[in-house]
Amino acid sequence: RYKEAEELFCQCLEVQKSVLGEDHPSTLFTMNDVANAVGAQGRYKESEELLRQCLEVQKTVLGEDHPSTLRTMSNVAKAVGAQGRHKEAEELLRQCLEVQKTVLGEDHPSTLRTMKKFANAVKQQQIKEAEELKRQC
Repeated sequence: RYKEAEELFCQCLEVQKSVLGEDHPSTLFTMNDVANAVGAQGRYKESEELLRQCLEVQKTVLGEDHPSTLRTMSNVAKAVGAQGRHKEAEELLRQCLEVQKTVLGEDHPSTLRTMKKFANAVKQQQIKEAEELKRQC
């Protein structure tokens, strides 16, 4: 029930913005949740836009190496990949993965999740390239 979840997250987001402020980590976390609910409904472009807004604020407020910032970067990559832009998703996940390995460690669950997403992005890009070669043949 993603539409219902989106509506609830949006209500929560509005309250958080007015009470905590737009740059508060909890507000940004909820913004991420709204974007993910939007993406789960197949509205990937809208999801990407929300996530990129969130990411820019998180980089400023929390820093580029903060786990929440890295989570959002990974979510941006997911939204980008869902739009068929696998090479771009792959690059975002590569950046995210390198920072996570340094900050969180190679065995951290978040690092391992990103590694799996990265492997899937590489696979999708290879499939896309192989399909293009087939088409040319």
